[in-house]
Formats: sequence, structure tokens, C-alpha cells
Amino acid sequence: MKKLILMTLLLALGMGTGALAQSKEYAKQQANYEKTAQKMAKKKAKEFKKQKWENGGATDLETLLATYYLETEPSCGGTKRGIEHMVSDAKTLNVAEKRLLLDAQTAYAQEIQTLLAATMTSQDSATGSDELSTYIANVVAKSKHEFNGDLKRSFIIYRTNPDGKTLTVRAYYTIDENNERLRVKRLAESVKQNAELSKEIEKAAVGE
Repeated sequence: MKKLILMTLLLALGMGTGALAQSKEYAKQQANYEKTAQKMAKKKAKEFKKQKWENGGATDLETLLATYYLETEPSCGGTKRGIEHMVSDAKTLNVAEKRLLLDAQTAYAQEIQTLLAATMTSQDSATGSDELSTYIANVVAKSKHEFNGDLKRSFIIYRTNPDGKTLTVRAYYTIDENNERLRVKRLAESVKQNAELSKEIEKAAVGE
């Protein structure tokens, strides 16, 4: 019994030591990522300021950039994809933000639709019809509110145009591609199941 207790204690101690080592390694890695992100952010913020870009938020630009790099740059441990949208004739920053968000959501919906169509075509060579393409577009349109959550605004910068009346505004967003792939897979399965169900209904209708 004493030997069993001793072995259990040693095993627990070994596991605890291993977990502690992993925790320290993780903390060290995160610190390196943050250091790299801060270095990149400092350089980019300096470049933006030189080009007369201003920050559209309350948080300082370097902090916003560092956060963005931590999310999107592989060298900083980022796993998301960063995208950018710009308008060059905005009358107000508020209107520009709404317009840019709509542009980003529309582009992302088109991307989902393209990926979904490619996935469906690879599953079944007979699915490349115009009818199915229309159906896929409808599925994406109806599901838009679901995948809009994968798209998140990171920050906005702007500068006044030479006319002194309008603004050029750039918005940076992040996309969670893991969610994107899962969503496309789920939608592809839904489209396939509905298509198969429709075929069965048609057969039943004509008495086949």
C-alpha cells in the first residue's frame, strides 16, 4: 500500500512538473509574440502618422495595431485573416464606417458563396447547374446573419482629402477562418440534403 501511495504521489508530482513547464513555455512564447507585435505596431503606426492618417477610435493606434497583429500575423501567433476595405469620398466618418461594414459583409458573403459552390461541385459533378447556383446564393443570403459574426472590425483610420471636405477612410477587419470552414461545411451538407430531398419529392410526384 505504501508503495502504491508513493508511486501515485510521484506520478502526480511528475504531471504537475510537466504542466508547470508547459505553462512557463506558453507564457514565454506569448511574451515573444507580444514583443514582436509591439515592434511591428510601432513601425506601422509611425508610417501611418507620416502619411497623415488619424486614428478613428479612442485607443491609441499602436495598441490597436498590436492587437491586430496578435490576431492575424502568424509570426505573432495570429490565426485569423486580416482584410481591409477603403472609401475615398466619405463626407463623415460615421457614414464611412457603415458603408465599409456593408462592403466587408457583402464581400464575405460572396466569398462564402464561392466556397460553398466549390465544395458542392467537388461533392457531386451534377451540382454545377444554374438552378443550384441560384439556390446556393439564396442559402447564403438567408444565412448571412449567422456568418457575419465571423467578421469583426479591428480599427479604422482616416485622413482629410485635398478638397478639405471629404475623407478617405480605411477599415481593418479580422475573419475567423476556422468558423468559416465549419460554416461552409455545414451549409454544403444542408444544400446537399435539401437537393436530395427535392429529387425524392419530384420522383414521388411523378409516381416513379
